Amino acid sequence: MALEIREIEFAEYDAAAEVVWSSFRHLAAQYQSAAGIEQFKQFAQASEIRARDAAGGCCWVALIQNTVIGVLQTRADAHIALLFVLPEFQSRGVGRALVKAADSKQKLQSVNASVNSVGAYMRYGFMPVGAEQVKAEIRFVPMKRN
Repeated sequence: MALEIREIEFAEYDAAAEVVWSSFRHLAAQYQSAAGIEQFKQFAQASEIRARDAAGGCCWVALIQNTVIGVLQTRADAHIALLFVLPEFQSRGVGRALVKAADSKQKLQSVNASVNSVGAYMRYGFMPVGAEQVKAEIRFVPMKRN
């Protein structure tokens, strides 16, 4: 099964949102308050992902046999807004492949990492630049890359 990484197609936003929400619920939700989970749920809707792309962002998808298994969305300022891979495909290079693809368009610079994903982002070259924070009810660690 070959992994394909490319920019998202319009018809894939719903599938991308499902991957983000499913992965978040499985791994990151346990580190968030109920209000934070609700805030993230709104942020992860297909309509919101589309709106961020329309405002200058870019969304990449990882597919196996035409099925979306991973999503990376950047803002125009090279900030990672979303990076999620279905749990059953984690630790197989999918996140790294998404980061590499996005880097080919613009060098990624920053991310507000969920508490559980700090180690993964460090493997991609990001380093914490501050203590854990809460903004709009969502817990995160600010990270930057040189």
